Amino acid sequence: MRVRLQLLLPLAVCLLVAAAFLLAALTVGDAVRYAAPGERAVAATRVVVLWGIAAVVAGAVVGGLTARLIAGPLTRMREAAQRLSEPGAALAAESRIAELQDLARGISRTAGELRDRNVRELRERSELATLVEAVSEGIIQLDQGGRIVRVNGAARRLLGLPGDAVGRTVASTVRNTDLRRLLGRPGSRKTAEAEEVVVDERRLLVSAAPVQEGGRVLTIVDLTDLRRLEEIRRDFVANASHELKTPLTSIRGYTETLLAGDLPPPEQRQFLDTIARNAERLQRIVDDLLDLSRLESGRWQPDLHPVRVAEVAELSWQAFAERARRAQISWDLQGDRHASASADRDALDQVFTNLYDNALRYTPAGGRIHVRVRVGADPPSATGGGRAAVQPPGGGVLVEVSDTGTGIPRDALPRIFERFYRVDPARSRAEGGTGLGLSIVRHIMETMGGAVTAESELGKGTTVRIWLPLSP
Repeated sequence: MRVRLQLLLPLAVCLLVAAAFLLAALTVGDAVRYAAPGERAVAATRVVVLWGIAAVVAGAVVGGLTARLIAGPLTRMREAAQRLSEPGAALAAESRIAELQDLARGISRTAGELRDRNVRELRERSELATLVEAVSEGIIQLDQGGRIVRVNGAARRLLGLPGDAVGRTVASTVRNTDLRRLLGRPGSRKTAEAEEVVVDERRLLVSAAPVQEGGRVLTIVDLTDLRRLEEIRRDFVANASHELKTPLTSIRGYTETLLAGDLPPPEQRQFLDTIARNAERLQRIVDDLLDLSRLESGRWQPDLHPVRVAEVAELSWQAFAERARRAQISWDLQGDRHASASADRDALDQVFTNLYDNALRYTPAGGRIHVRVRVGADPPSATGGGRAAVQPPGGGVLVEVSDTGTGIPRDALPRIFERFYRVDPARSRAEGGTGLGLSIVRHIMETMGGAVTAESELGKGTTVRIWLPLSP
């Protein structure tokens, strides 16, 4: 049973006062009756004072009991309120006084709401921290003094920040001068225009925005791959335009000469042969561009089947046998003729076609082209252009196409698989090369799960190695 404090205290005071007056009235008569005539007033006063003192003592006792009844729940409420920040804390404050119980319930509800709000805020903060850490853009928060408050993993990686960067100034953690200039403006209250800087050969786009509490938040975007792709696209457009322009200019010039007037039949025949050769070269460039576009876009997927590699290598050579005979270049095939790899037969034929064409183009008369097939070999290491493959269990089939040609300079070897790259541009164009053959080879091999690399020594020849996984 609970009582109301606003009713209990007045009622207790009234009862004590009434009891004191009643007892004083009952006893004062006896005291006056037995007292001497001259002492009756003194006796009556003494009785009233004694009962007044008794009433005061009783009031003090009742007040103490009431205070204890009130102080106990208040103390428990205070202790529980101090533990509100602790997980799972509960407000245990039971009281027989209705007002205190209502207060305890109100505090309990408030404590529950605060705990729920804290849980939500902690969860949202954790989710936000995870999100900031997961983004690929670097994010740095600086205070008004230019000290790092927060930094995510991307910013640490892009700027090479140490593990104890938080709390340190930008000047003590960033080495790049341009970047320190951009980051070292903590007092700015305006959103800074994004600027591109070069940090350790990486192109970074840095922008900054002020925060309400002071300081700034900086975002860092890595543009390295984008700029590289833009450069590759510009080079490709320029190279393709140049390669297409050369035969087109030749065709147009000879055609205009033929149309300008009568020429002797031998010269007409010579001009028409030149036009036909340039038209064939133009057709080869267009075909190679289409093949390369199909490979790079992913529209072509290999039809993988068990293929005898030596058999494809031998059949591909038949298209070049007459050309090699006229140039007095020998060809031989050694190794395991029954080696079977997982490959697309037509695509593998195109690979050998490009490799034989390059070998014949750069091998002088009396030279030799040697093909060797090995089973169980590991993927070749990417030391001279191309890309190595992941080694599967059981190894694969390694094919080496070697020639005794002019060779490739060491500084040019890593670039021979690039589009339109030529070691000797004048000679390659004169002999009908498009500069796309090895790039097509690389894409075909990688799409089939294989690898291609090359090594060469100037004046002694070149060896191109292609590797394919064994057929299941």
